[in-house]
Amino acid sequence: MSNILDGKVIVVTGASSGIGRAIAIRAAEHGAKVVIISDVTEIPREGGEPTANVIKDLGVTARFVRTDVSKRADNDTLLTAADEFGGADVFVANAGITVRTDGADVPEEDYRRLMSVNLDGVLFGAQSAARQMKSRGKAGSIILMASMGGIAGAGITLAYSTSKGGVVLMAKSLADALGPDGIRVNAIAPGTIDTVLLRTSPGIAEASEGFRQRTPLRRLGTPSEIGDAVAYLGSDLSSYVSGHVLVVDGGLLAVI
Repeated sequence: MSNILDGKVIVVTGASSGIGRAIAIRAAEHGAKVVIISDVTEIPREGGEPTANVIKDLGVTARFVRTDVSKRADNDTLLTAADEFGGADVFVANAGITVRTDGADVPEEDYRRLMSVNLDGVLFGAQSAARQMKSRGKAGSIILMASMGGIAGAGITLAYSTSKGGVVLMAKSLADALGPDGIRVNAIAPGTIDTVLLRTSPGIAEASEGFRQRTPLRRLGTPSEIGDAVAYLGSDLSSYVSGHVLVVDGGLLAVI
């Protein structure tokens, strides 16, 4: 691994499992000084060692902070955990959910629950991170997790795609709002990534083989590949990149 995140304090939401877990571990492997893991539970959805333990075994300081990102106060508490290390240099708003009833007839309760995490939670986290960065005079990096579903819609993911489309525009708008303070804001739009969430999401799980066959690289992505994309956007290598949506999908959106 590189050391492109050398000395940086990284905060990742939804980091107990899946893509978030890989982002947190990859940050440590790319030289981060501290990785703060946020989620509603410390136990990985896929089982195994908690993310914090894996990172500590790599010789990197790690903290777990239980967080409900849909609550503004929880996001503030999460960022406070970075204070003892000098504040966050990189904040990754990765936490997100799907609902089993997604589609044109998605029930109001499920729709609002999904939006509270996938859209409200992203904004609240970014706001908390920006306040801390500005108070410390940090030229930080905020990375929002979108999706290829936020760029190209699908009937089976109506609510999910709506939320992720909002994240895409949120990243562009926040880049404009926070740029004068030296804070960069970008989004990553993963394609079909092989995670437990993918395999257990109705509709998407069934469609994933078709996506794989149409993807120019003819394979699903891995969570660590999203972690590498985050490392790039969080590093000084991307110092003049802001308001950008980095699509990491093996070329799928280029051909469908």
